[in-house]
Amino acid sequence: MLSKIIYGKYMVTDADTIIQSGALYIEDDKIIDIGKYGDITKKYNPHEIMGSTDFIVTPGFVNAHGHGKGVTDFQRGAIDNTLETWKFRNYPPIDVENDTTWTAIKYLESGITTSMHNHNLVNPENYYEEFLNTIKAYESTGIRTAFAPTFLNQNIFIYGDNDAFIKTLSQEQRDLCLKILQGIKNFGVDQYFEAINNLKEDKDSNHTKIMHGPLSPQWVTDDVLQEIKKHAQEEKMRIHIHSLQTQLQKLYGLKKYGKSLVGHLDDIGFLGENVTCGHCVWLSDEDINILADTKTSVTHHAGCNLRVRNGIAPVFELLRKGVVVGIGMDDKELGDNKDFIEEMRLVSKLHRLPSHHLDSNHLLPVDCFRMGTQHSAATLGLSHLIGTLEKGKQADIVLLDLARMSEPFLYSNHNIIDLLVYRGLAMDVDTVLVGGEVLLKNRQFTRIDKKEVINKLKESIPEKYGKIFDENNRQFHRLKKSVASYFEPWYEEIKDIKKDPYYFMNSRH
Repeated sequence: MLSKIIYGKYMVTDADTIIQSGALYIEDDKIIDIGKYGDITKKYNPHEIMGSTDFIVTPGFVNAHGHGKGVTDFQRGAIDNTLETWKFRNYPPIDVENDTTWTAIKYLESGITTSMHNHNLVNPENYYEEFLNTIKAYESTGIRTAFAPTFLNQNIFIYGDNDAFIKTLSQEQRDLCLKILQGIKNFGVDQYFEAINNLKEDKDSNHTKIMHGPLSPQWVTDDVLQEIKKHAQEEKMRIHIHSLQTQLQKLYGLKKYGKSLVGHLDDIGFLGENVTCGHCVWLSDEDINILADTKTSVTHHAGCNLRVRNGIAPVFELLRKGVVVGIGMDDKELGDNKDFIEEMRLVSKLHRLPSHHLDSNHLLPVDCFRMGTQHSAATLGLSHLIGTLEKGKQADIVLLDLARMSEPFLYSNHNIIDLLVYRGLAMDVDTVLVGGEVLLKNRQFTRIDKKEVINKLKESIPEKYGKIFDENNRQFHRLKKSVASYFEPWYEEIKDIKKDPYYFMNSRH
């Protein structure tokens, strides 16, 4: 048994509790005791004492929604655009294990100890090997993960008759579409469930949680969604699904079902306590009530939604109705830098809404901290293990440099969570523990060679790939233009759909 005392000038055990001169006593992977530093040191004789009065101690941050892309979309050559066209982007062949390892490195440097991973297949022909290699990357770095293979089987190119759409394209574009479709067919319904069952048997644990990942209700047929729901209930698994990311998706639900996609998911019995909906930008008041009544949770991706031009999710209203809302960076954070503290700050500032009331309600830093820890853990079904510093929970702990955040002067009565959300940065993360193991100390990794991973990533892209990449991009660009043309008649209909409670930041829309 290995034991440690972790202490700091301030210990934030949860969003509502701050212990000055606080300390934790841990044995192996668990928190055994919490209290004042003087009291804890009198009671225990640990193998190691870590921390000082120069630190803030917090629970590990929980990224509630990500895709594991360490080398960002921008670095790969893709410029942000609306989702319906942006999703057709061409990527260089980066090794998945190395890329995910780089993701985990950046997460740890940002204080993230657990991340949800929605896995979009790179090589569908070898899907299970790819899943295992992705999980292996998280295991090698020590970070905790909730792993969900994504699945889709309809509306691949447009929200409608894909076969009819493909027939309108040039031969070159048709060939590209058929190539994309073949990759999707390689990972069909049978393969998906076989993979889920095997992953649950081979990999499911407190450190790696296997989840269902149907991509979105417009991309997965009702029969498969209901089969996933049934399987998840039988196997006591969670489900993570994207929902109502864009105006076009909202209109699609209204055109196809006469109601929103959230309303439709409710109709088919899909929603519930074991379901988390990602994005949820274009919700109605009725949708929010449905999510609250079914106890369905939500993940908020502020930076991603701005970058991909989705809009701003009605987070304040969701929280007001009692919906659990976590924070996910979606690997498209505003600074393209995997800075989770910066993401919490963006959430805080984004939801300080304009109002004719001079002291109107808005999100506070403490709300955002709660979302990035307790709520994010809840969306993954891991509240019993992580998200707060409590006796019996996993020792997932972050030590942040208080002195650096405070330089050169700090008003003495500031709440310490306010300080973290207002001024904190990933560079302030000094030490990170996951399950009691020190993975980052003095900003140096204990398990992994960061430079080696960088070199492997550089080597994984062929030197002459640029020309091939550019040609592929030209093909994808032509396809994007065809997709955009297909949706043009929809724009007139969008003008007439009800947009409340979507936030309009000014009078123009």
